Amino acid sequence: MNAGFPHGNSVMAQAVRSHDWAASPLGPAAQWPSPLRNAVDLMLGSPESMYVVWGDALTFFYNDAYTPILGPRQAQALGAPLRVLWADAWEAVREPIEAAFAGQASRFEEVPIGMNRYGVPEQTWWTFSFSPIYLDDGRVGGAFCVTNEVTARKLAQARLADEHERLIRLFEQAPMFMAFLSGPQHRVEFANPCYSRLIGHRDVIGRPLAEALPDAVEQGHVRRLDEVYRSGRAFSANALPYNVQAVPGGPAERRLLDLVYQPIAGADGTISGIFVQGLDITDRISLERAVREAEVRNRQILDSVMDYAIIATDMHGRVTSWNEGARRILGWSEVEMLGQTLQRTFTPEDVEQRQMLIEAAAALESGSGMDERWHVRKSGERFWANGSLMVLREETGEAIGFVKVLRDRTAERLASEALQKSERRLDALVRASSQSIFSASAHWREWRQLVGDGVLSDAVSATPDWQAMVHPDDRARLAQALAQATATKSGVDVEYRVLGTDGQVGWTLMRAIPLLDEREQIAEWFGTSADITDKRVAEEQLRQLTETLEERVRERSAALLLAEEKLRQSQKMEAVGQLTGGLAHDFNNLLTAISVGLELLQTRIEQGKYDRLERYVEMAQSSAARATALTQRLLAFSRRQTLAPTALDVEELVRGMHDIIARTLGPSIALQLRPADQAWQVLVDAPQLENALLNLCINARDAMPDGGQLTISLHNRALDAAAAQQLELPPGDYVCLSVQDTGTGMTAEVMAKVFEPFFTTKPIGQGTGLGLSMIYGFTRQSGGHVRIDSEVGVGTTMALYLPRFTGVLAQDDVAPADAPLQRNAAHSRTVLLVEDETAIRVLISEVLTEAGYRVIETAEGSAAVERLRSQEHIDVLVTDVGLTGGLNGRQVADAGRQSRPALPVLFVTGYAASAAVGAGQLDDGMEVLTKPFQAIELERRVAQLLERRAR
Repeated sequence: MNAGFPHGNSVMAQAVRSHDWAASPLGPAAQWPSPLRNAVDLMLGSPESMYVVWGDALTFFYNDAYTPILGPRQAQALGAPLRVLWADAWEAVREPIEAAFAGQASRFEEVPIGMNRYGVPEQTWWTFSFSPIYLDDGRVGGAFCVTNEVTARKLAQARLADEHERLIRLFEQAPMFMAFLSGPQHRVEFANPCYSRLIGHRDVIGRPLAEALPDAVEQGHVRRLDEVYRSGRAFSANALPYNVQAVPGGPAERRLLDLVYQPIAGADGTISGIFVQGLDITDRISLERAVREAEVRNRQILDSVMDYAIIATDMHGRVTSWNEGARRILGWSEVEMLGQTLQRTFTPEDVEQRQMLIEAAAALESGSGMDERWHVRKSGERFWANGSLMVLREETGEAIGFVKVLRDRTAERLASEALQKSERRLDALVRASSQSIFSASAHWREWRQLVGDGVLSDAVSATPDWQAMVHPDDRARLAQALAQATATKSGVDVEYRVLGTDGQVGWTLMRAIPLLDEREQIAEWFGTSADITDKRVAEEQLRQLTETLEERVRERSAALLLAEEKLRQSQKMEAVGQLTGGLAHDFNNLLTAISVGLELLQTRIEQGKYDRLERYVEMAQSSAARATALTQRLLAFSRRQTLAPTALDVEELVRGMHDIIARTLGPSIALQLRPADQAWQVLVDAPQLENALLNLCINARDAMPDGGQLTISLHNRALDAAAAQQLELPPGDYVCLSVQDTGTGMTAEVMAKVFEPFFTTKPIGQGTGLGLSMIYGFTRQSGGHVRIDSEVGVGTTMALYLPRFTGVLAQDDVAPADAPLQRNAAHSRTVLLVEDETAIRVLISEVLTEAGYRVIETAEGSAAVERLRSQEHIDVLVTDVGLTGGLNGRQVADAGRQSRPALPVLFVTGYAASAAVGAGQLDDGMEVLTKPFQAIELERRVAQLLERRAR
């Protein structure tokens, strides 16, 4: 035996060499015929899966590539008879093997063969070929098989075929129209039924689109396809109109399409065609339009129902629809309420009792619910309404929300309550009255007496002859009065005499009014009759006394009225005296300092002693400044000061004053700031607010002589109607600025007088008593209020409530107070000065002339108006407010601005009357300078007005 057989080092080559072939039908390998050895060598060296069968026993040889096919059979496969080894597949290969042994080669593709390789039946597919192996003498000794399992490919092909079939079905059944157009002529390769229906079932397959659909050419669709094919960019459109003309010259049907032209690229990247896909949305658009029109009609119907609030909500009570009736009844607009919870319309007590959830649960259980209770309008006003709550459901029955229908029944409830109250009063009146209450027939032929509960007594029968009880001498007068009242349908008020059963004569007062029916005819009379006998007797007795007493009563009444008038005048003078006394005291001190300082100044000048003149000037100026501050406090107290309100961040103002407040308090008092969480803005005069806050801190410091703690707090407060009423404010949003100390506190008596002018608990000389009056006046003028809480020995809290500001103010560029004056700007500028007080006019003119202005003086408003209406050049108007001669300063300014709209105006006044500022705000380009003032301030204010006008 050749030591090299079989050749190679493959796994199966080694297995053949090591196998014991002596016991096999083939015998030892050395005795094998050369065709067998050649075939085995060829098979073992091939990378393709192969096997060889030899002899009548069909002894089996295989290579490494065939090994995986055997599976668990590999252990006994080498040298085994094929019929036994592949008994489960023998019938599939028997005929090809027999043909090979008969000398015929064969090849088969994708042959299905059932196998049981792994213990379970499986369907496999094979491609294989058989070739005969010839012996040297020409006989066939065996067969050579090349085989490949194609099961995986076959299954993949089946899946691809199924998928292709599924895609075809999807394509055919798709609700969207689809087509594929090839080449630059857009030849229709295929189209689905939906596309065919869209184009009117025209024959388009295999034809260029321009030829098949000429209407598409006319409407620009082919031009869009050309652009997609040329650029390679997709085209998409929504609601693109396409007028389908299925028959040339026939009617066109307008369709609306959502479509996409998607270019298709080949393997080389060039465009080979266009995939057309889209959806005919004509019917949907029509339906949506119909739905919108229906919604508009329904909305108009809902909004026309003005007496009912019709509200839709989701399952959580959030508003989704709000009709005009709801706006009229509840006050909120639909924009304000959409997305908001309906709980806003519930009273606080119903909110606390979760009434909205209770109603919703009841409606869900029964399908709908009714209620009658109080509700709340946007204004906070309560009203009585009855309503129903119905559940909204989907077609599936699932609840998706609620519909609430309300009707305002406040008037009916109030009327019902008033009627019940009236009935109770009538019942009480009837029971308590000493008079006889009756009803009479329309022509007074009979009457009935009323008893308790306001009903006619069944126990008292009608009295047809009641007039028989009237004194004979009064019957005609009574009949005439009744006849006249009946004819005029007016009331009866008559006194007459009656005859008692004992023959005594008495007096009766009868009053009655008619009750009219729907035809305005008298149905019956209701009235009272009273025994006035004692009254008439007393009147007669009194008549005699009256003749002498009337004169004394008149004299006594006149004296009493005179005394009351004197008392009122005394009280008024006492209040005026208290005010003027305090003013006189403070102003006398200030005037003394000014007068004596000026007198000493004059003396030193006459003596030629100039070294200490500044001391007397400073003394006079200091006193004048204190007098100015006192008049400002008086204006604040009277709420007639001129305010310059701006949008202000109070927290920023308080933080900016921290250092000065801390220095004012001293080291023995701890200062604590408690800011609000994002405090709201307010519209106030910032310097006045700073002055008020500093005054409150000084008062708090004086109340803590032994030290303590002062806390400044800020809070945002939303005041409802009840809370606002306690503070004498309108409901709304406010910022509360409070100053709390741990000082001595105040008694109730002191708190009652704390805002009175010149009232103070401080020692003489340590306070004017105007500080809190000024704060109160400033706060009230700013639309707010001041609240005091104090307890003796615990401390005091002063709270300023200032209304929230949510608008936007235009900010002027105003130069700071300490900015240097640009006097060169005054040259060639002309000032029209209007002042009826000669001394003040001369001083102002001298100040402005010294500053470089040309000054035109006049003492009367009418003369100023004539100059303003002339062609004379005037740059700024400086005018007093309270002028004599008919026109005040504001009227002069208004007249001037008719011909000079941008004219800067500076009002100079010692009393900020409404004539200066109108409704509390100055017009743009107007300012107020309060007397007394410094010359430098006058210069600065005129320069600032001119500078802003120049910008």
